[in-house]
Amino acid sequence: MLGALLTVAVLFAQATPDAAPTASAAPPASMAKPSANSVSGVTVTGKKKQRDDVDPKEVVCHSEMPIGSRFPQKICARREEIAERRQVDQMEVRRWTALRPGSGN
Repeated sequence: MLGALLTVAVLFAQATPDAAPTASAAPPASMAKPSANSVSGVTVTGKKKQRDDVDPKEVVCHSEMPIGSRFPQKICARREEIAERRQVDQMEVRRWTALRPGSGN
């Protein structure tokens, strides 16, 4: 085993790295100047809805991991209920953090 490791180390030590490209090398012809038919590297997947287009009464479903379980549950609720729940949860976390011993409050 030790002999195999030594042999591999010797082979790697004898290998020469590839020559680094020079700074004066010209870019490939495909990158030199974009043509009229070229495509940019940005991919657009869709258009997000604006806040004005969102219906607060629309029912939205998402998966949520309950505390103490590794099995996600599918939760469906109206957008306004989800926003209200998020706000209540944030207020509770802030209250718990403020009541923590040693928090300085």
